[in-house]
Amino acid sequence: MSGRTGKLYSQMLDNALQCSCHAEAYLILATHAIVGAAIASQIPNHPVIALLAGIASHFAIDAIPHWDYPLRSIRSRANKGSPLTLDKGFLVDLSLIALDGLAGLALAFSLFAQPSSLLTILLGALGGMLPDPLRFVYRLYPHEPFRTVQRFHNWIHAKQKLAWPFGIASQFAFNVAVILLAGELQNMSA
Repeated sequence: MSGRTGKLYSQMLDNALQCSCHAEAYLILATHAIVGAAIASQIPNHPVIALLAGIASHFAIDAIPHWDYPLRSIRSRANKGSPLTLDKGFLVDLSLIALDGLAGLALAFSLFAQPSSLLTILLGALGGMLPDPLRFVYRLYPHEPFRTVQRFHNWIHAKQKLAWPFGIASQFAFNVAVILLAGELQNMSA
């Protein structure tokens, strides 16, 4: 890595690893994408159902205790409806989220996509990640239907957090289990 890129990556990683009780936190998006895509792989001819199943899977796995990376630019105590400040923290958060989401999509496609199921896999993976970006939307527009979605998301989200590094290891193990289960189900149906 170049000096500047390495420094930015190191700073993003440091920010992600330092937990702050006032920061919003999200399960790693890649996990949500993999789970959504794994479900979609079981129903390759039903893209709309894959999208809805991906969304449902997001809430289901958020209920499991896990490690989250904190986001500094959206504080849980910040005024709803106030504009986000375009500062260094926001750009670092946006970079981390983009990297996480793109990695999740890349993994989802490489693990589950077939030429005939590309749209379904994409929708399952995007559905799996969708509720977290809706938190940004709610922050800017704290009205219905986003208010209800946010309340439900907060209610179902695990209150117990796993510490680093066990939290990362458990998410890795969970992803491996989902991938193996999806493969086994594919083999059984073939």
